[in-house]
Amino acid sequence: MQQDRLVILLADISGYTRFMVENRTAAVHGQLCINSLIEALLEQVDIPLTLQEIEGDAVFLYARDPGTDEGWRKTLEEVGRKLPRFFDAFITRTGQTTESTPCGCAICRNSDQLGLKIVVHAGEAVFHEVAGRRQVSGPDVILAHRLLKNSVPSKEYLLLSEPAFALLGAGLPGEFVSHEEAYEGFGPISMRVRSLEQELLAARDAVYGLGEAELDGVVAAYLGWLEQSLPKAALQQMGAPIRDFGWRDRLLMLWDAVVGFRLMRGRLQAAIPADQRARGRRRTEWAGRTAAEPPA
Repeated sequence: MQQDRLVILLADISGYTRFMVENRTAAVHGQLCINSLIEALLEQVDIPLTLQEIEGDAVFLYARDPGTDEGWRKTLEEVGRKLPRFFDAFITRTGQTTESTPCGCAICRNSDQLGLKIVVHAGEAVFHEVAGRRQVSGPDVILAHRLLKNSVPSKEYLLLSEPAFALLGAGLPGEFVSHEEAYEGFGPISMRVRSLEQELLAARDAVYGLGEAELDGVVAAYLGWLEQSLPKAALQQMGAPIRDFGWRDRLLMLWDAVVGFRLMRGRLQAAIPADQRARGRRRTEWAGRTAAEPPA
């Protein structure tokens, strides 16, 4: 066993589970969202970050001290550069898919209630192997996970413990506010928080500023991603459903994801951009209008 300094990063995609249990469509679409956003995050993972675990709808990463002061300095600089990219990847994908979906299932109609929380903590951990697999453990690993449970009044934010902010804060963009939480066994913990809800809203609004050709391209890319990704999400829910779906529903998950979607794709390619141009504003706002109100 060896104990070293490290930066722990937990990216938690929140708000899905309570909507996924409604029906088979919501279960598959919730799984699709989780897969998509985890993949968007993992696209940003390379040295010096190491993927420790995918914990349901959260990703556990760390960057380890390479053993020299210069190496540690470079590690911290690179982690600081990567943190905004996680949100950029999440926000870009979420903004486009949220505004492109024509689906009215519980996941899709409540997409504005889903979010990404990234927690960063710096400390020490014990590095060891279990069954040939590298593991990290120790009080700082426990505390990092505890930090996900907090009273921050936001769905999208970057939260750094005070030790992490001391190492990374100077290089991070945006305004951070002080916050404090108390955790059993650790006492009061000081931290800094930057909300990113406005950035997500701006990404959603940006869809409506696209020209006709650009919007058609975004929708085509979205539908192509659905065609590739829906079968995987359906198979995951067939094998390990969020609730006790019968076999008929499980088979229909796959039918809907493969056959049903391909039958509709051509119609959706034309209908989605037309719908977006007609409403001209965020889908979740427009969906709440009365039948007598014209689209914006």
